[in-house]
Amino acid sequence: MSRGAFLLALLLGGAPLARGAPPEPVRVELGKAVLELSGQVRFRFEDDRAFDVRGYRSAIDDRFLLSRVMLDASLRFSPRHRVFLQLRDARETGSYLSREDFPRNNPFEDPLDIRQLFYEGTGLAGTGLGLRLGRQQISYGDQRVFGPGQWGNTGRWAWDAALVEVKTKRLHADLWLGRPVRNRPDRWPNASVPEPRVATAYVRALGLPARVDAFYVFKEDAAGTTAGESGHGDLRSHSFGFQAEGAWRRLDYALTAVGQRGRWGQDDLRAAGTSATLGWRFEQLPWKPRLRGVLTWGSGDRDPGDGVHGTFDGVLGGADIAFYGYCNLFFWANLWDRELQLLLRPAKSLDLYVQAHSFALSSPRDAWYSTSLGTVRRDPSGASGTGLGEELDLRAVWRARPRLELMAGTSFFWSGPFVTATGLARDARWHMLQATWSW
Repeated sequence: MSRGAFLLALLLGGAPLARGAPPEPVRVELGKAVLELSGQVRFRFEDDRAFDVRGYRSAIDDRFLLSRVMLDASLRFSPRHRVFLQLRDARETGSYLSREDFPRNNPFEDPLDIRQLFYEGTGLAGTGLGLRLGRQQISYGDQRVFGPGQWGNTGRWAWDAALVEVKTKRLHADLWLGRPVRNRPDRWPNASVPEPRVATAYVRALGLPARVDAFYVFKEDAAGTTAGESGHGDLRSHSFGFQAEGAWRRLDYALTAVGQRGRWGQDDLRAAGTSATLGWRFEQLPWKPRLRGVLTWGSGDRDPGDGVHGTFDGVLGGADIAFYGYCNLFFWANLWDRELQLLLRPAKSLDLYVQAHSFALSSPRDAWYSTSLGTVRRDPSGASGTGLGEELDLRAVWRARPRLELMAGTSFFWSGPFVTATGLARDARWHMLQATWSW
């Protein structure tokens, strides 16, 4: 039996799927230590038209089945000390893409590997200090700035990192250093890469009526391969900003703002990004509608020859479908995203999502970027305008049982003037069915 099949059999046989039973971990007492086991199995079928996982490709269609199995094991030696292990088996069937198409980081496949393995200590020596050492996922807030990107089959961000936690009555701060882990199906276990190196400070104020966070991220790549307008060189970027999120009566609100300074190759780095959300909950109406408007902006490079890099890079955010459309054709770089969201709940176990996007370039002379700052199309003259297109996203999520979630979604993208002026333009379509079982 293969490692993946063994893990799948262990998960499926680990606990009964009883309606009404809460998805709590299995607990095993080992003397004074406690072992907790949990896991998840996820299958997703996707039908992509006019794009693939790498971005918009108007002449390409792709269809595939993704499977992901995760097993979590937490061994707690005492209330303050534990070791956590997460194994993940990710596979793909049916895509025309192969492993050779992803030489650096494979978003589809990574047979049974170590996704996380760390030691965690909290309240050390009776203080508010904590420590987490090892391979780990790190996310904050709505995950737009800091997120593991778990919608992808292998996930976007995992870190080999050292994290120090400080808790007081007024604040909760994380200070950490790390290097990103690459998903490589031809290597076991996966390894982190020497570049970039990241140092982060993330602080949350406590005791306020809303969530208010501030952060700073230093990112360095000293390999000398970062391409700027004036030539190749090192990357040294400083990202600083805040997130605020809260509710007042039936009003929801959120605001994220980030500035970036430093060096991008031989260029000066001057970029910024913001996202603002305002919503209202109609709780007195049937299906309890929630309506939200979201405006997201990521700066672009206004002049490709002035020695200033103005393209915002999204910091360490995920590229999940929650942000820039279900087709995942866009990223938080040189982007205007005007979005309207509607959430309906016709039953306690059923949520319906409707999202409408209008996408545009923030700078006509900069590129249209996909995830990981991949360049899709560019017109340095700016003559093609800024209109990227519109997208309509529909999704239904049914919690069929406490441990079983079923999801269906579809998305329609209509090409805008910039797309039609810069090459072959075809409207994109996306269809999806997903089942997730957790225990």
